[in-house]
Amino acid sequence: MPLQGDLSDFSLSDIIQLVDLSKQTGAVHIVGNLKGKEIEGWIYFRNGQVISARVGRLPAEEALYTLFALQSGSFVFEEGVDLPPREITASNEVLIMEGVRRVDEWGAFLEKAPPLNTVVGLVTAPDERLQEISLEPEEWRILTLVDGRNTIAQIAERSGLGEVRTCQIIARLIEAGLVEEKQLRVGELVFQELGRIASENLGHSARVLLEDAFRRQGIPAGGDATPAQVQAVCTAFERSIALLVGPSRARRLAEEMRARARELYGEAAWDAAPEG
Repeated sequence: MPLQGDLSDFSLSDIIQLVDLSKQTGAVHIVGNLKGKEIEGWIYFRNGQVISARVGRLPAEEALYTLFALQSGSFVFEEGVDLPPREITASNEVLIMEGVRRVDEWGAFLEKAPPLNTVVGLVTAPDERLQEISLEPEEWRILTLVDGRNTIAQIAERSGLGEVRTCQIIARLIEAGLVEEKQLRVGELVFQELGRIASENLGHSARVLLEDAFRRQGIPAGGDATPAQVQAVCTAFERSIALLVGPSRARRLAEEMRARARELYGEAAWDAAPEG
C-alpha cells in the first residue's frame, strides 16, 4: 500500500520518520495551502535519508522547512522518480528538530501576516520614531519590492526568500509601521488576480505577457481597468499564449480569467461590456 494521506493526519515529521524506517528511495509529493496560496513541493529520499527538496526556486533546505509550515494538504510517496544530487547533508533527526523549531517560531507571525494575495504598500507618513529602526539586508530586500502593486506572494517570488520568510518580514514591517495593506479598487484587484492565474498556470513569463496585454490597452501595471478593457486583455492574452501552449489550453486559461474577472466586477457590469 503506497504511503499517502493528508497532512492533517500525518505531520511532515511523521512522514520523514516513516520513510526512514522503511529505507525507501523516491520522493514525497506534497500539495498544501499557506496563507491562501497553494504550495507544491517535493522531498527526495535515498534509502530513507532526505537528500533534497523543491519548492519553487528556494534552496533545498529552505524548501524543506517551508513544507513544514503546511498544516493541511495531501501527500503521496512516489517511487521511480529521478533523484537530484544530494543537497541536504544533515541527518533526518536534525532536519526534523530544526523543522519543528521553525514551525514554533513561525506560528505567531504567520497568524499576524495578511494572506499571500494581499497587496502591500509603504506607509505614506511613517512615525518619526521609525528612524531608530535598524533593518537587516533581507528586510531591505523585501522593502524595495513593496510598491503598492505587488502581492506578498509576488514579493516572495521576486525576492527569492520564499513565502514563509517573506510573511515573517512583512509582519514585522507592518508591526513597525513601515508597511500597510493596500485597499485596491476592483480594476486593480482584477489585474492582480489575472496575474496570479497566469503565473500559477504558466509561470512568471506568462505574467509578463499579460502585463504587456494590459499596456497595449493603455493600462499600466497594477492599473485600474474597466470590464471592457479586461475583455480585450483576455482576448489578446489568449492569442499570444496560443503560440506557446496551443489553442485549447490558451482558451481554457483565458476562460478561467474571464470567469474570475466576472466574479469580481459583478455579472451585470461584466455582461454589459463588449467582448474583446
